Amino acid sequence: MKRYYCPDLESKALSENEAHHCLDVMRQQEGETITVFDGKGREWKSVIESTGKKSVQFKKLAESKTPKSKVPVILAQALTKQKSMDLIIQKATELGVAELVPLQSDRSVAQIEEEKAEAKVEKWRQTVVESCKQCGQNWLPVVGAPTKVRDFLGDSKRFGLKLIASLQAEARPLRDVLKENSENPALTKGVVLMIGPEGDFTPAEINEARNNGFLPVSLGPVILRSETAALFSLGAVLYEYQG
Repeated sequence: MKRYYCPDLESKALSENEAHHCLDVMRQQEGETITVFDGKGREWKSVIESTGKKSVQFKKLAESKTPKSKVPVILAQALTKQKSMDLIIQKATELGVAELVPLQSDRSVAQIEEEKAEAKVEKWRQTVVESCKQCGQNWLPVVGAPTKVRDFLGDSKRFGLKLIASLQAEARPLRDVLKENSENPALTKGVVLMIGPEGDFTPAEINEARNNGFLPVSLGPVILRSETAALFSLGAVLYEYQG
């Protein structure tokens, strides 16, 4: 059954973009059954009731609700090249990440100019929507604007367990840190993962993260590409804390 995003289910109408996808791309017609979700956990099994040139109205047949995760996971990802960043956002959405924070690290090859940031964030949010449509995810992750590492760290008190992937010798195995914190009540405030660019965060960024309560974790003896590190660590955290 084809899925469409509608942030206001009670409107019983798809946006112009979603209507175009429904009518012109998927070639759906009145009377066909579709799934519509609002990105906040609600999903309607619906029937297309009427259509126009750029509009689709639907009628609810049944409703279901996907509960919100008790341990939200936040990915603070240093900017990478466009294709790998798009891949990270797409796959993180499929895995069920709650929030995505793009970081402007000193070693990031990709840097986004301020005047282009809004357009870039909008593109990422569309990637999130498309990923949710394809994989059956009913919760849309929050996608933030590109943020400097220092500014992000200054706002990190809102998180519970704070982890930073690190190549430094004192970094402890991710598995051990996750198991030690399995009963930590702060998990309900969220687990945040900081993943660096190719070449890792600078020592100054790692030290500042540690000063703000981040625990350096190792992802193993092999140096992983940034996108691999992001998806590996996300999978490990979600497996450990969300079953």
